[in-house]
Amino acid sequence: MSGDFLEATYDKFIFRVKKDYLYHPEECWAKEEAGLVTVGVTDFLQKSAGDVAFLELPEAGTEVARGGEAGIIETIKTTITLIAPVAGVIKEVNVALEDNPELVNADPYGEGWLFKVVATDWEADQRELMDAGTYFPLMKEKIERELEKK
Repeated sequence: MSGDFLEATYDKFIFRVKKDYLYHPEECWAKEEAGLVTVGVTDFLQKSAGDVAFLELPEAGTEVARGGEAGIIETIKTTITLIAPVAGVIKEVNVALEDNPELVNADPYGEGWLFKVVATDWEADQRELMDAGTYFPLMKEKIERELEKK
């Protein structure tokens, strides 16, 4: 399984970055397949924020701007504003999260996806996002800063 991921271990936690996804610095990912861009949150975000208790996601048909607000995640520790990594129209929302928000923690790169977008300019969005190799050292810096606070 780790062949699909870049991994960093800190204390007892393993932080994973899915290799074939693109990343926004506000801790969300994007993966384009068949004309739709699936969006979720990073493993770093879900581990550092804590157990997800509630999600407020945009409805299908809602237009989102790249870098704009795209919902809210409430955890046991904090409330996080979700940022859209791409511009477009929401096509589908992960309805499984309504009854099982913990899927975001259990499988942030799979069953815990948040929504799918019909991107208005995927080519431009891709240029603004980071590949896994670029995001990975940024994530490690964030982890180290968090550890220094403790």
